Amino acid sequence: MQKLSLGRMSAICMIALGGFAPVTAYAETFTHEMGEVSFETTPTRFAASNWSLTESLLALGIDPVAIPESDAYRLWVVEPELPANFADLGTRREPNFEALRESKPDAVLISSEVAMAYDKLSEYAPTLVYSIYNTNADQPALDRAETLLRNLGKLTGKSDTAETVIASVNDRIKAAGERIRASVGDDATFAIVRILDDAHFRIHGKNSLFGSVMARMGFANAWTGDVNGWGFHNGDVSDLAKLGDVQFAHVEPVPPAAKTKLFNSAIWKAMPFARNGHVYEVASSWTFGGVISGARFAEQLADAVIATNGS
Repeated sequence: MQKLSLGRMSAICMIALGGFAPVTAYAETFTHEMGEVSFETTPTRFAASNWSLTESLLALGIDPVAIPESDAYRLWVVEPELPANFADLGTRREPNFEALRESKPDAVLISSEVAMAYDKLSEYAPTLVYSIYNTNADQPALDRAETLLRNLGKLTGKSDTAETVIASVNDRIKAAGERIRASVGDDATFAIVRILDDAHFRIHGKNSLFGSVMARMGFANAWTGDVNGWGFHNGDVSDLAKLGDVQFAHVEPVPPAAKTKLFNSAIWKAMPFARNGHVYEVASSWTFGGVISGARFAEQLADAVIATNGS
């Protein structure tokens, strides 16, 4: 009889017992703004508390199972398109807990504006906090939006997709910047404003989403004053008067009555940018979005500039 070596006998025993070997569970841990969460398997079903999180999941090819204020998302955010089916999570500041429970998420994604509900939300599913805005950090919103997308890429096992999306967004922003530059030159200074009524305005600073997109395109921001945690200054007509002859881009929608009253006023007509025809009406763009919103704003701005000045 052929004798088996000790090594061969060990190998045979390992093969024979392999089907009965214990499997060690592996939990991956993810750090977020309010702690850590561990998952035994990669989560696939997400409830998102706001539109920047919704947008970012969709950019990764993941359809959220619960979304807030979907009709308004379609009006303001637009891109990426929402899926056909999802639970209505209520408002962005007051989640519908019943809808959340019925959607059976693997994880809930929120930002700082609803962090007070963190413990309650965590009763339904592991909850992670990732914020772009109102973070008290002196970092451009577009940079923070990229960080958020990368964090979600790690969480969902789609890091490569996140990098592909970020590269595509930067290509879109660069192309839009080249279109604008061909129309107004290399040294243009822009004011990006939301008209609230005929006397009150949101003027976006350099670290806002719109301001950080402008910076990435290589254009200066006309507003260098203070801003709030969301990246804009609540201003009035006197603030507009300080801007000088800039490229003035106002983002729709604007209440029609307010627009008519403002644009027909003597003080508006005296503004250098109004006298010189440097006023651009930018189609609806979401102020507090993720990287896709940044790219879309860049393209909407380029369209507005070219529609007024030509290329």
